Amino acid sequence: MKAACPICKKPTDSQAHAEFPFCSERCRLLDLGNWASEKYVVSAPAFDESMFENLEKDLSPPDEDATK
Repeated sequence: MKAACPICKKPTDSQAHAEFPFCSERCRLLDLGNWASEKYVVSAPAFDESMFENLEKDLSPPDEDATK
């Protein structure tokens, strides 16, 4: 697979570069440092909170009165 290095934009190949998708260990470490210093952030939650409301209702035990 061929792609551009996300740090320096040089062409990189998954078969030729052990650090793929990066072109070198240097670019891989720069990317890791960006995550560690919180330069990159996830701007929105990965899930919708309302998903859990329905899940809690489905997992709660049924009312004993309703089963009689």
